[in-house]
Amino acid sequence: ILMDQATADRVRDSLGTDEARLRRLARVLPYGFETPHTVSELLPPHNDWPELTDEHIARFEEGVDHFLAGAWEDAYACLHAMPASDRAQDFLTMMITQHNRVAPADWDGIVRLPGK
Repeated sequence: ILMDQATADRVRDSLGTDEARLRRLARVLPYGFETPHTVSELLPPHNDWPELTDEHIARFEEGVDHFLAGAWEDAYACLHAMPASDRAQDFLTMMITQHNRVAPADWDGIVRLPGK
């Protein structure tokens, strides 16, 4: 389940980690929108998905920080520390590898989605 920052903040404030976990995925500009949004993913609690640890989530978010900042080689290293069962890394690593692990010169940290 994907959600915007306001929803993620409400979930974080109202649910404990024994009920659900969250992680940021990217800053995106959906097709037809004028304002970018930070998108987060709702994850099951550790007991329901033990192979994705809280340390993995922290490392993933470190990778997102590097990705947003344009440090794509560092982002790639963080994202590849995820377990194989975690598919969220695929979207960002695909973008990174398509650009030979170097952010475009005009990179502003926003993933522009080209269509609906």
